[in-house]
Amino acid sequence: MEGMMKKLLSLGAAALAALVGGCGDGPSTVPGGYRNAATWSTFFAATSSGPLLLEVHGNPFGDPAAELRARVARAMSAAIPARPFTMTTDAQAAPAPKVRVVVALGAPPSLDAAELCGGKVATAAAGADGGRVELLAAFCDGGSLLSSVRGWVGKVDGSDDARFARLLGQVMRELAGDPQ
Repeated sequence: MEGMMKKLLSLGAAALAALVGGCGDGPSTVPGGYRNAATWSTFFAATSSGPLLLEVHGNPFGDPAAELRARVARAMSAAIPARPFTMTTDAQAAPAPKVRVVVALGAPPSLDAAELCGGKVATAAAGADGGRVELLAAFCDGGSLLSSVRGWVGKVDGSDDARFARLLGQVMRELAGDPQ
């Protein structure tokens, strides 16, 4: 009986390793260690009377900047079906411009999410290494961090790649948080 149990456990471990290994190209996200209790209510309030402000830094694809920002905004706007909202990169069009999402494409591991809210942005040079895109995103209320997410996806052909859009959607869901 004991031998059979060990065999089942090792099979389970092998299956788990295969599952995790299958996700080697992502998209994958990891929420930051801090989440303000007011994250969802701030998101809800900021999107109730118009679009949410989006800042995009970095351009690993070398796309025209406006095109890249529009793609990021579209992908993130579609992320929460239960709470339809839109995003804008125009501060004048956002009813609550101090509440915003800041996305740094190609963010170095040393960049802290709170620094994004404070206006400090450092991104890697253009050119996704082997199609891998890393990002750091922060949901900010003025200079204060509400939530953050690090994410990556590999083998991406360009900003119009569906896997890049899935990463952005996943990031937005993590940033806004759970309505409970």
